[in-house]
Parts: sequence; structure tokens; C-alpha cells
Amino acid sequence: MQPDWDKLGKLFIDTPNVFIGDVDCTKAEGVCGEYGVRGYPSLKTFKNGKPSEYNGARDFAGLKREVEQKLDPRPACSLESKDACPAKDLAILEESEAMSKADRVAKIKEVEADIKAKKQQVVDLEKEAKELSANLELIKLGGAKAEKVEQLLNEADMRAHCDGRTCLVAFLPHILDDQAAGRNAHLKMLAQALKASKGGPAEVGFMWSQGGDQFELEEALGLQFGFPAVIALNFKKERFGVHRGIFDKDSIKQFLTSLMRGGAPLAPIPANFKVSKTDPWDGKDGKPIEEEEL
Repeated sequence: MQPDWDKLGKLFIDTPNVFIGDVDCTKAEGVCGEYGVRGYPSLKTFKNGKPSEYNGARDFAGLKREVEQKLDPRPACSLESKDACPAKDLAILEESEAMSKADRVAKIKEVEADIKAKKQQVVDLEKEAKELSANLELIKLGGAKAEKVEQLLNEADMRAHCDGRTCLVAFLPHILDDQAAGRNAHLKMLAQALKASKGGPAEVGFMWSQGGDQFELEEALGLQFGFPAVIALNFKKERFGVHRGIFDKDSIKQFLTSLMRGGAPLAPIPANFKVSKTDPWDGKDGKPIEEEEL
């Protein structure tokens, strides 16, 4: 019973006309004898100095019900105990005290109506929140497609794709140098490398760009040695590394493994790191630029 008794005491600790107490009869035999205590625990309620036996339930709900029915607990802040009122509560209490009966009844109705309206707002907001949660799940599902090697089209998409993880970016030969067949072969190999990376210790994002489309970025990253070229970068760690091996699945997998183990040399992402906006590849061969005759 002790946990429920302690809980009862905490509930009514600020109630001015209710006191929850206990007596150790091994140390106060006179008190216990005076009130006829013969077994333990014995529960009694005192009202206006007169005791009465309590033989009801010994759980919190039963004890609380006895206090509410027998002792008429009043709020800590009341007309009889204004000194227990916080300043804000005291102002409201005294404002009500100064009202006429009719004005107080009108004020009570006004506040009750306001409470009802606020509760309805809570219901409406919970409904809206539920609908938003459902929408959120649909939005998430829109990006739940199997991950693929994404073309680098702008910086915002790149940062979203690489958020919270390492990204591998392959700079492929220009379409006029490789045509669709060559590019598709490179993309197929990257897709295989992406699939192979799934068994690694960390998730890696894969992207590709056409060599020359990001000229300033390629210069900043030191990719003047030709295409295809591969880098790995992590925006959170602000570091990048350049793949120096051959361009195939096993070599890229080894590069990523070395990165994860801290065995690949890294450098700070350049301050002038900037991705230019480009158009998506249409999947077709490139058309040579026709030169105008002089």
C-alpha cells in the first residue's frame, strides 16, 4: 500500500484543508492506543476532530475517492487561502469575487464556451496532423524507388542525394567521344558497382556527370587527367578523395573499401566547389556541332 499512500500524499500536498499523514505505532503507542489501533495498517479519516474507520479499497483510486467524499478537498488557491495563490491566479480569483452573481454566471458561460471551442480546435488540429502524417508517408514513398546512379544536374539535388553519406561521382567521357553505347556501358558498370557497395559497412550514393559539363568543378577537384574520372566526397566531413585506379567495378569497390578504412588520401572540399546546372541526357548519340562556313 505504501506506493499508493505516498502518491495520495503528493496529490493533496497543496490542498489546504486536507492532510495525509501516518503514525509509527512502535514510537507513538499512546496515540495509537487512544484511537483503538489494533492492526496494521489501520486507516482513519478525521473531520472536525472526529475519527472514522476506513475499510475500503487500499489502492490509490479507493483512497482518493475516500478523501474526495469525506474531506471535501478544496483547491490550494481559494477565498479561504488566498496566500497560497500565485499572482496570476489571485488576480482572476479576486476579479471573480468582485463580480455580481449575474456577471459571474455570464463569465462562467463565456469561459466554458471558450474551453469547448479550444477542445474542438485540438480535435481539428489532431485530424490535420493525422492527414499530414499520411501525406508525409506518401511523400517518402515517392523516393522509395530502388536507388540508381543519378546524373549530376545541379548542386541542390547533389546535396540532397549525398546528405549524410559518402557519394561517389563519376565524370564520364563527352557523348561525342563515347556515344550512347559507350556511355551506357559505363553506366551499367557503375550500376553494378552500386549494387556491390550495398554489402559494405556504409551506404554510398552514386552519381555521374559528362566530362566538361562541370568544367570549373573538375578544375577545382584536379581532374585534368582525363575521363572517365571518379571521386568520392562527404559534405558532412568536408573531404573528398580521387580514385587513381582503373575504371571497373572491382577497382571502384576497392576504392570505397579503402575510403571506409581510412586508407585513401583525402583533401578538403575546395571553397570554390560549385555545381553548374546541366540538362539531363536524352539517352541518344551526340550530334556533332555544325561549323558555319566562313
